[in-house]
Amino acid sequence: MKRITLFLATVLALGAFAAPASAQIKMAIVDVQRALNDSNAGKKAKEQFKVEFDRMQNSLKGEKDRLDRLKDDLEKKAVVLKDSERKTKADDFEAKRRDLRRKLEDADAELRKKDSELTGDILKQLAEVIQQIGEREGYTVILESSSSSVLYGSKSIDITDEVIRTYDAKK
Repeated sequence: MKRITLFLATVLALGAFAAPASAQIKMAIVDVQRALNDSNAGKKAKEQFKVEFDRMQNSLKGEKDRLDRLKDDLEKKAVVLKDSERKTKADDFEAKRRDLRRKLEDADAELRKKDSELTGDILKQLAEVIQQIGEREGYTVILESSSSSVLYGSKSIDITDEVIRTYDAKK
């Protein structure tokens, strides 16, 4: 108990000495995800991604519809088919289902890659803009507001809108 009391007293004492030094610290927060989504380049990238997503979704939807029809047909005719025919149709259905699953996984990987391609450069450029603002405005530290290390940040130190304006002005 004495150790805890001594520790707390030490922390409070150090806090009292550190208070004048912390007055010179200038901090800001920025929501990089919002900057990405709300910047002109981010909106354009989002539109390009949506076009690609819709294209893949439409392509795979047709295959899924055909697979669903095949399943329905198999279930309806299962009673009247010979065992060998039913097994052949069931095996064919399973092969097509596995093929569709592989195509879905490939499409998912391709979409993640496309998203990374579209947003990677924008995020690098946003990081450069944030650094420039930090240097120009004399910030000691700029934190990402959606990170788990920022539990609270006043709107008065949020520079996200300034980052978006500066980034869009460069484009």
